[in-house]
Amino acid sequence: MRTFQRVARLIRPAIGLPVLVALALLGLMWVALGCNEERGRAAAAAPAVNPRLPDVPIPAGFAFQADQSTERRARGFRFVRHYYKGGTTIRQVAEFYRSVMPRVGWRAIEESLVSGRQRMMYEKGNDTCHISIWDDWGTRLLIQVMPSGGRPAANPAGAPAPVPPDAFMPNPAARGLPTGS
Repeated sequence: MRTFQRVARLIRPAIGLPVLVALALLGLMWVALGCNEERGRAAAAAPAVNPRLPDVPIPAGFAFQADQSTERRARGFRFVRHYYKGGTTIRQVAEFYRSVMPRVGWRAIEESLVSGRQRMMYEKGNDTCHISIWDDWGTRLLIQVMPSGGRPAANPAGAPAPVPPDAFMPNPAARGLPTGS
């Protein structure tokens, strides 16, 4: 009993209460982080389907960002730029695509990690799929599908072709002007 009284005198209510609150908060954070990691693994393991892009699976738990996304189909080609936002880690989403894309017919072409942005490129038939994953107050996912040979652009939905530098300089011979040769 004497030991208990000594401990009670050392841990006064002014000190003991904040210590107990801090321990309780640490315990809650530990439980929440553990649960979140398990939830993230489950979400990354189960694919979802976007009906507008059925051949590219989306990790479960990712929400389609319609206000940022574009899509265009013309002459048998498709130009898709879809944005998604979710709660799993970049690594989990990358592992999801490494395992799922080959199963739905996409062949891995290239993969890189630059400045915290994971980039993956796949090919299927005449289409190329560029996947970008990054963290911006939650995990962001950009999926771009375009004809093979295309590169992701700021506006893949039909940006005009670049104008050659001599487009505004007509051929002097065609105008009847002397040429230097």
